[in-house]
Amino acid sequence: MTDSNTSHIQNAQQAENASAANNKHRIAASIVSFVAGLAVAGIVAGGLSIANPRDTATGGNTSASAANQQVSDSCSTTFDVVASVNQWGSLAQELGGSCVKVTSLINSTSVEPHDYEPTTSDMAKLTKADIVVLNGAGYDGWAEKAQFDKSKQTIVNVGDIMGITAMKEHSHEHSDGDSGHHHHHGSTNPHLWFSPEAVLKAANAITEAYENKAGESSDTAQTAQRHFNDWNGDYADFVALINKARAKGIQRRYVATESIINYLLDYAGSIDKTPETYTNAMNSDSEPSAADLKNAIDTVSGSDVDLLVVNPQEMDGFAKKLNEAALSSHKTIVSATEQLPENQKTLLGWLTTIANQALANDTMNGWFLTQDVKDRDLSDYEDEWQSVYPLLKEGKLKKVIQAKAKKGDMTEAEYNKYYDTGYETDVEKITIKGDQITFTRNGKSTTATYKYDGYKILDYAKGNRGVRYLFTATGDVPAGAPKAVQFSDHGIAPGKAAHFHIFSGDSQAETLKEMDNWPTYYPASMSADEVATEMLAH
Repeated sequence: MTDSNTSHIQNAQQAENASAANNKHRIAASIVSFVAGLAVAGIVAGGLSIANPRDTATGGNTSASAANQQVSDSCSTTFDVVASVNQWGSLAQELGGSCVKVTSLINSTSVEPHDYEPTTSDMAKLTKADIVVLNGAGYDGWAEKAQFDKSKQTIVNVGDIMGITAMKEHSHEHSDGDSGHHHHHGSTNPHLWFSPEAVLKAANAITEAYENKAGESSDTAQTAQRHFNDWNGDYADFVALINKARAKGIQRRYVATESIINYLLDYAGSIDKTPETYTNAMNSDSEPSAADLKNAIDTVSGSDVDLLVVNPQEMDGFAKKLNEAALSSHKTIVSATEQLPENQKTLLGWLTTIANQALANDTMNGWFLTQDVKDRDLSDYEDEWQSVYPLLKEGKLKKVIQAKAKKGDMTEAEYNKYYDTGYETDVEKITIKGDQITFTRNGKSTTATYKYDGYKILDYAKGNRGVRYLFTATGDVPAGAPKAVQFSDHGIAPGKAAHFHIFSGDSQAETLKEMDNWPTYYPASMSADEVATEMLAH
């Protein structure tokens, strides 16, 4: 611990400060519950979404995060924090900001946590840290065995906070002919970072550790409280997401190859349809029998299941068979690693992404069930359409860009550049009638005939997905008409498009790779102001 100034605080004052901190966090938690209640009642603020085939909720409140980044952290005291795993390390960093230096001992999805053997350096880091964050519940028993000095160190053990201890040490087993790895936890589910309740309690405990160690009136404590308040707002958004789905009666049924995200799914009101015999076998030292495995495969393939949950870090032969069954029956597969993935910045953002994938009830933003995607034809796009690129260049979408910048995580100039790349095209008008598409450039038109070639579901880096409907030119294709055309309009089933993004090229395979340029079209009958208003309404 490094102090930039020295202060002497009386014991009575310390106790009073600790009590104040506890009360403050209890109030914050109450605010979360209050906001969640508003969500259930349907009092939910609308969001802004400019036309973009990959628009997504990235997890958490981006406006709160952006606002927080604009305020410099003031740190009279800084702390060395060591977390056993990066799930909790990322939370500790978010809550401490610049006032903490966080080291996560397991910090990659390429590391097998159940076989992890700590180094001498790892154990030294644990014993020298000012604050240590452990998962507990038997998950990181190697870290719990460190020789801590509790008179100087603060230990946050999430398992202890939740009153969950390991019933027995998890076991490891390799069988002949099976390249996979099994890990078992008996009746204990130690994946506490997937429990919204545990995450909230851990956030409170970590913040209190910062405040108590720094002193309630210190700059560090005030910085930690500001970060917690911002985080708590994001948590309220997360709870509102769940409650909104509950209010709509969304109740997903799932099979899981292991119980990794069961806490989160239970919180969302999902129903576990995993055959008990399969679960019992996977949670013990035995393997599923042929009959148990067949029962699980039949369950995944049946109409009574929406999702299959897999852990890509633990894809043994049994998990692979269930994954194949889900693919062949066009079921949604939710993939959840144990460690925080490299493409996720925060624990809460990650939970929000997984919750969106499991709820699959926001098609516009790319959260939908695979089995709900249906074929479509050109009649859904029949109309005269205008490109929005000229409107952007002429400044007629300025209020849309300004609104996006106010809510999002980029500046107005950055959004302008982003959409300039996305919307860019020399085709100012597209006319679709029957099986023909006409492309107009500089007043000159080219027409070709197209046949439907099916659809492709694309998985995006942020966790959401999109559907492209593919059409291929037939006969002699005139110059100026693309051989491959793909439409994306946020729809996943037959229905009239209100606008669309179009991708074009010489082949469907190559065109599917295009992610940065998505020329966007609205009905030609709409004025520039009407287009802008429609964008703001999304």
